Amino acid sequence: MSIKIISTASYTDDQVLTNDDLTKIVDTNDEWIRERTGIVQRKISKNKTTEKIAFLACKKAIEKGGIEPNQIGLILFASVTNDTKVPSSSFNVLGRLGIKEAICMDINAACSGFIYSLTVAKAMMKMQNIRYCLVVGSERLSKVTNWEDRSTCILFGDGSGAVLLENDAANGEIKLDKNNCQKFYNIDFEIKDQYIKGEYDKDFNLILDMKNDIDDMSNNYIEMNGRQIYKFATKIGPKLINDLLDKNNINQSDVHAIICHQANLRIIENLSIKTDIEIDKWFVNIEKYGNTSSASVPIALDEYITSLKENNAHIEKGKYVVLLAFGGGLSYGVILLKVI
Repeated sequence: MSIKIISTASYTDDQVLTNDDLTKIVDTNDEWIRERTGIVQRKISKNKTTEKIAFLACKKAIEKGGIEPNQIGLILFASVTNDTKVPSSSFNVLGRLGIKEAICMDINAACSGFIYSLTVAKAMMKMQNIRYCLVVGSERLSKVTNWEDRSTCILFGDGSGAVLLENDAANGEIKLDKNNCQKFYNIDFEIKDQYIKGEYDKDFNLILDMKNDIDDMSNNYIEMNGRQIYKFATKIGPKLINDLLDKNNINQSDVHAIICHQANLRIIENLSIKTDIEIDKWFVNIEKYGNTSSASVPIALDEYITSLKENNAHIEKGKYVVLLAFGGGLSYGVILLKVI
């Protein structure tokens, strides 16, 4: 009995905002941004909403999974940039996909939203006897970015990533289209273990649309104390990974890859040093997308799996992939995936 990831997908718009483009907006330069963040460009969704890019990623994940949309019984939508509050974005995606009915829920845990959602999905699929579930992380951070603040506008981008989960213990017939299924390159990931947690950000190091009183109209843009978030991420990240591996008696040599939230290349390099896990195992795509909050991990996971296929790479069954995220709240979480 297991909850498995059977397909992944992602979507980003074609419009690119480079570091050189930003020099025309704020006082910055390409070298400064690259050295401090690792970011070269980011994707901007000017003409598509957060829900539309989520729908496009979900549609691809369903097609890759080889199932019919109406077989999906649960949709979890992780985001901090939802287009509507009621109905929630998960219900709007349900409608766009043409699914008759399913349990739908939006989850806001900032950059850890996708990790939180996977954990919730695993529990709900078992408790509610659900065969298939969509988990999507989608963000249009460009609409909440202050383009006059050079400390934050260089960081963020737009995008969406989705995974299709299968509960092999649930009742109901499995109808996988073998001719159109991502399994053709023989990679399934069982959600083996997970840990999510959070603590109060009493100093408000990362906020968006925070109201100090009932009529407050300030803080409509992302505000961040980058130095403190860096300290938090590089402190909590190694503990999460080491505790997870120790708990499951897993040697670092059995970890094939770590898919970390793409917040800052320096953070990832620091985590590699502190965990003594070589940097080659840390999948990095921040140079193309910047920080896409809850979409960051699923986009990276999809690109990681796609790169394996394109390079005819093989992952030995029994090896592990670790998903790691941290963000506003302060939230954090880690998930252990086993190749089966």
